[in-house]
Amino acid sequence: MIFFGFDTSCYTTSVAAVDENGKIIASKRRLLSVPDGQRGLRQSEGFYQHVNAMPQLYGELVQQVGGRPDAIAVSEHPRNCAGSYMPVFYAGVRMAEMLSHSFGCPLYRTDHQSGHIMAALYASAIALPRFLAVHLSGGTTEVLETEMKNGLPVCKIAMKTGDISAGQLIDRVGVALGFSFPSGRFIDELAVAYDGKRIKLPVYTDGEKCSLSGTEAAAMRAIEAGVNKSALAEAVMDAIVRTLCAMLENAALRTGCFTALISGGVASSKYLRAALQGELSKINPSLRVFFASPELSADNACGVALIAQRCYAASENAEKSEKNL
Repeated sequence: MIFFGFDTSCYTTSVAAVDENGKIIASKRRLLSVPDGQRGLRQSEGFYQHVNAMPQLYGELVQQVGGRPDAIAVSEHPRNCAGSYMPVFYAGVRMAEMLSHSFGCPLYRTDHQSGHIMAALYASAIALPRFLAVHLSGGTTEVLETEMKNGLPVCKIAMKTGDISAGQLIDRVGVALGFSFPSGRFIDELAVAYDGKRIKLPVYTDGEKCSLSGTEAAAMRAIEAGVNKSALAEAVMDAIVRTLCAMLENAALRTGCFTALISGGVASSKYLRAALQGELSKINPSLRVFFASPELSADNACGVALIAQRCYAASENAEKSEKNL
């Protein structure tokens, strides 16, 4: 059996397939093109690029896995909450709807955030019914109290950003330093390699949220003053690590969950992976963090395909139970 997943986020078109055992058998993705000097794309331009990329990626997927899907899942919203909406996701939704009608197979609608968590779980050692899921991306910085039900994550926000996300901070500073968008790879490489005098940027967290706009403002002032690029890159990543440590400690004390799964594009950072557990140990030794592989941290449709497989299995089990009554 084969299960397809589709995800069309703000900056990546992605399709994937898993088998009946939940093993990833194919994953295809393409970054959207952002002109130099710009800090993102309009939703209309993103939608246009998704529509044009999807046929080729889907063709490559089918060529690799063969056959037809037994079920399909698609990211319809950024997050599973009221008011969460972005037009770009409907490029994937329309493609999934068309294929579901053509093949006569079930279509399950999910959200981008749940896909990230499922992909991270696939590659992690976490096997707990409750844990903290951290979603770090260009649009989201959240710590989520997460409970697994029928193999799927059910999330409640424990901590969030009150203004910009960690990914936005990185990209805005990166573009200001002259790097192309998205800037995460460039900032991360500079941060990892830097071994000079460190700069400390301000961070803010309280019991419910963090704020990174002050961090951005301080970074921009440093750029105007002619700061060393590598020193600032390290300072930005350090600020994100310190912010995340405070968010995790607050969330853990409030929820009683001391294991965290880190997902989202920012989670692929080598600096973050090297620094986070060590910094957390200084604050609260009980806190443990797990990461997915860098490939499964970035935007992908693997977690969405896993959701298709889990939803189909749950539906089949429900039908068998009804027949036995």
